[in-house]
Amino acid sequence: MFIVHSRLLLVLGLIGAAVGIFFGVKGALIAHDAVSEVNRKGGDANSLFRADAFETALDKVRANVGANGELLELTVYPGYLMVDASTGSETEGQAFKVQESGRVTKIPLTLTGPGRLADNTFPLAKLHGSTIEQLAGDVAAKEHATLDDVSHIIATIQPDSGDPGLNVYLKNSRYRRAALDGSGLSNPDEEARKAIDNAAAAVDNAAASVDSPTKATSGSAKSADDLAACVQAAGSDVVKLQACSG
Repeated sequence: MFIVHSRLLLVLGLIGAAVGIFFGVKGALIAHDAVSEVNRKGGDANSLFRADAFETALDKVRANVGANGELLELTVYPGYLMVDASTGSETEGQAFKVQESGRVTKIPLTLTGPGRLADNTFPLAKLHGSTIEQLAGDVAAKEHATLDDVSHIIATIQPDSGDPGLNVYLKNSRYRRAALDGSGLSNPDEEARKAIDNAAAAVDNAAASVDSPTKATSGSAKSADDLAACVQAAGSDVVKLQACSG
């Protein structure tokens, strides 16, 4: 009886050791994936800035939200994707992380704010790997950098225009943006500076018109006041500033 009991303990011990090894190996693999995805560089062959790798990860997104799914935001890092998607509810969405390995981790997502869901989503079908790769390369070139200097790319609704677009960020915090199809690539800082300069010039011209004895009229005075008020109300909003000087 003692021998049988000992053998039973031995078998249970071996099973326990095997289970421990299994979970230990699984944990080590997960940890390895986590380190790999964080250290992945934009220019690496497996980087999600590459069209094929991005499309493979996007397949996992489609599997979770459907090919016709609506997204709130999608952020592309070289080693993983972060996704916020609509469920059709005004208060609850779904969020998940897609690793380079294909592993999907779901995250709770609660929606807040005064806006409507319909005004804050865009179609998953509008995102394409070829656009991501082309845009990342174009931004790197314009910034005299490489793909390794690109930090991440965010697909989201642009706050100033309300249109969906892509923001490409570099590790030095500079960024450029474009439409979801990659068109209209621009530097928001340069846009804002140009809009401010144009608005200031328009105000100066209107003021000069009012001060001129031969052109001074109540209409031009009102125009100058309205323009100044428009610029003040626009603040740093590029779209509104452009409308003031347009």
